[in-house]
Amino acid sequence: MPGWVAAGPESIPAYALARAGAAMTAAFTRRLATVGLRPHTLSVLVHLAREPALTSAELARRLDVTPQSMSALLAGLVDAGWVERPSGARRGQRIDVRLTAAGRRVLADAGPVLAELGRPETMGLTAEEADTLHALLGRVLATVDTPDRPRTTS
Repeated sequence: MPGWVAAGPESIPAYALARAGAAMTAAFTRRLATVGLRPHTLSVLVHLAREPALTSAELARRLDVTPQSMSALLAGLVDAGWVERPSGARRGQRIDVRLTAAGRRVLADAGPVLAELGRPETMGLTAEEADTLHALLGRVLATVDTPDRPRTTS
């Protein structure tokens, strides 16, 4: 039996990383829900806060989702009053999605949640370990991410 099989899946770094990612995604999703957000929703709002006018297609590319999924996501955000998307545009005309004041408020509400999630102690790390982990995760992402996907830097 190979040593890695005898040691169990936890001995495989990629497996441990995938498990940690899944656990953090679950915690991130649970905590964001306390302010009425989901991870994709937060991402859309952050992109619109940074760049005041983006199209649905631009947002779909940035979040790596299909245009159809983005359309459904934006419909929910419009219904919540967090973004506005003008209607009545002619074919081929650029339709910008914009963040509303309510969208800015929900982003502000998310601040303390994100601060808590980002605390090293929340992840069971020291501040130095959290800095090292962040740098290493950036390297892993830069290495394994697909070449056609836009890179974000921190």
